[in-house]
Parts: sequence; C-alpha cells; structure tokens
Amino acid sequence: MEIRLKHLRRNYGSLHAVDDVSLHIPSNTVFGIIGRSGAGKSTLVRLISMLERPDEGEVYYDEKRVDNLDKKELILARRRIGMIFQNFNLFSSRNAAENIAYPMEICGMDKSAIKKRTDELLELVGLSGRGNAPISTLSGGQKQRVAIARALAVSPDILFCDEATSALDPQTTRAILALIKEIQKKMNLTVVMITHQMEVVRDSCDYVAVLDSGRIVEEGRVADVFAKPESATTKDFLSNITSVHDSVVRWSQDGGRYTLRFRGSKTDAPIISTVSNETGAIFNIRAAGVQNVNGEEIGIIVCDIGPNKEAQDKAVASLMSKGIIVEEEK
Repeated sequence: MEIRLKHLRRNYGSLHAVDDVSLHIPSNTVFGIIGRSGAGKSTLVRLISMLERPDEGEVYYDEKRVDNLDKKELILARRRIGMIFQNFNLFSSRNAAENIAYPMEICGMDKSAIKKRTDELLELVGLSGRGNAPISTLSGGQKQRVAIARALAVSPDILFCDEATSALDPQTTRAILALIKEIQKKMNLTVVMITHQMEVVRDSCDYVAVLDSGRIVEEGRVADVFAKPESATTKDFLSNITSVHDSVVRWSQDGGRYTLRFRGSKTDAPIISTVSNETGAIFNIRAAGVQNVNGEEIGIIVCDIGPNKEAQDKAVASLMSKGIIVEEEK
C-alpha cells in the first residue's frame, strides 16, 4: 500500500512537533524515518498510523484519504495496519500464542482459524513450538518476535516499527531486522521504520527520510543518501557509524578535514595512490572503511591532504573528476 503525506502539521502549544511534512512512501518497500530524540519521529508515525489527527494536512493510503475518517471507518482502516514498539507491549498474563491471538479475537475470528493462523505466525517468526511459553521466560529478541507475529495477525497492508530494535543488543537487532525484511518480501508489506540509528536504516531500508525539528531535511534511496548526504543532520548521523563491526574504523581522533565518499566499483580502485602520483598530494588517512548498503558497496575515507594548498586543490579536483564525492570541513 502506498502512503502519501501532504503538508502535515501537529503542534503541542508552541512546539511544532511536525512542521509541514510532505512525503511519498512507495508501496511494498521498507521506508526509514530517522531523527534524533525530539525530532518529531514518534509524532509523525502517530499521524501516519491514524492514532492522532493532524492540525493541518492530509494522509492518504493509496488514493483514499484517512486522516478525516469517522469512528467506524477509522476502526476498519486501522485493521489494515500492524505496529511494533520498542517495549514489546505484550500481555504478561498471556503466553506467546495467546498474545498473538489477541487481535484476531478482537476481530471475532473463529477459534479454529485463530489457532491455525497463530501456529503459522509462530513458525514464520522462528518460534514454532513455543506458543505455550510464558512471556516472562522469553528473551528480548523472542518477545519482539512475538510482537511481530501479533502485528501480522490480521494480515495488514502496512507495518509500522517504532524504534522496534532500540531495546535489543546488536546481534539480536541484526536478526530482527533480517526477519522484518524477509517478512516484508513474503507478504508484500509496506514497512515504515522509525529509528534514531543509522545502522538500522542501512541494514533494512530501501528509502529514508531524515527528520530534524519536525521537518524533512533529506530523503531518497538509502544508497544515494549514504553515498552523497546533503544535510548536516544526515552527515552527523553517518559520521557516528565508525565501529569495527560496521567496517568503518577510525584510528585517529585528530584531524580529518576532508571526507571522501566512494560508490560501487570505485571502492576497489587505487584512487588515492593514483591521485597522489598525479598531483604530488600527500594523504593522511584518519578513518576508512566500506559498508554494504542494500547490496551496494559504499566507501568512506576521512583524511587530511598536504603538503600545501596548491596540492590540496589539485587533489580535490582530481578526486572529483574521478567521481569521488569530496566534503571539506570548514
């Protein structure tokens, strides 16, 4: 299902939580919305998912406007969406299967149909045979798998994930993201991923919108945004992905006036040595690495260039002529 937002606004007193947001979320994709704490992410997802009405603007699911539905239509429309939260929101008084069954019970489904669907979902999320497990006995990753199964119980068209992996360790996060991507492909879902972690966007999303102070400051295909970030907010997010696991390693905290971004086959080419030989420039590399973004290699080098301004200018011109994106810290 395609989602379109037109000039959404939501204010809380003098706070402009969502400020004139227009966005197109294509059908059958994983779309990330990223921002710092307080950027307006959670408010935006509440507007998109019809949990709140905007002060201004319109929300469309395919061609149907949904922000102005009456109570009866709203209930029916909400059954077309599933939601996953950071804190799981499971019933401790119910076991895993009973938690998954709950939305189907609310919809009045037949008990035998509920049982069949619950067993299917337990298998889908990798918890086959664990239906009778009390929630208190499950790990964080297993609880999130139950929450995912519950969100899929009534076969939604849209799945919202609001910081769904923030409470999980890195290894479990990667497993949950892989599961969500697998489910998205199997069920042809539109998945909207709300997060403050650029790693989540990189590992799971097809498209991304960057939110800052209630406004969209950048959007596009994830590989394009990683290869050529435009906004200061996006660059700041990308600069923080520098751990060994992410294959980008910083070994010097000093310097690093230039950030070079490589894409695709350029990550394997001897471009630095070629430019150095051509121009006489000297490169002092402070950080470097390659990340896989949606199957495409995106490389980054943080460096200083010497020994003088003439060499710097020649090196930058040469790099850009070879298709390398060069950012200079002013």
